[in-house]
Amino acid sequence: MAPTRVLILGHSFIHRLFSFLVAHFGRDFLENFNLGDDLIFKWHGIGGRTVAKTRQLDLGVVRSFAPDIVILQLGTNDLTALSAVETGSAIEDLVRLLYDSYSVKRICVCQTIYRENAPLFNNKANTLSKYLRVVLEPIPYACYWKHRGFWNSKSRFLHRDDVHLNNLGHFKLYRSLRGAILGCWRALSEAS
Repeated sequence: MAPTRVLILGHSFIHRLFSFLVAHFGRDFLENFNLGDDLIFKWHGIGGRTVAKTRQLDLGVVRSFAPDIVILQLGTNDLTALSAVETGSAIEDLVRLLYDSYSVKRICVCQTIYRENAPLFNNKANTLSKYLRVVLEPIPYACYWKHRGFWNSKSRFLHRDDVHLNNLGHFKLYRSLRGAILGCWRALSEAS
């Protein structure tokens, strides 16, 4: 049986997490997320990516890699210019496109991570989270993933810029994404 192909797609958080993991654990670690040889991974994270730019510039990566699972970490950059509903609608459209046009079997949309000292942004992120939970729930090939443990902790997970993650935040995001991947992988196995 062929390995399951997983694409981790998103904005600077994905690029920065990849760089962090390479620096601290090496490239071999990233090839299977420490989950075994039944999974093959591709990372594609570009700083400043919005949903529209992803549709315009990154679908070639989806086509060439032909993933079974896509983990999406998008929406942060969209919320600076668009409403939560516009952003959520664009993400929902992208999820449907990935399934309908690229034969992705499972798409996981990850929660937008809050910013420090940014109540307006965080309110939009909350609204986006609620919107995505509602619109993705009836879609059998999609799921919404909440990054647990970032918000009610005494530890600081954000970099000094109050936007990106520090080393502890990167490790926390890695563990959360690993959980999302395992959840999607199980769902695919159960559907087979």
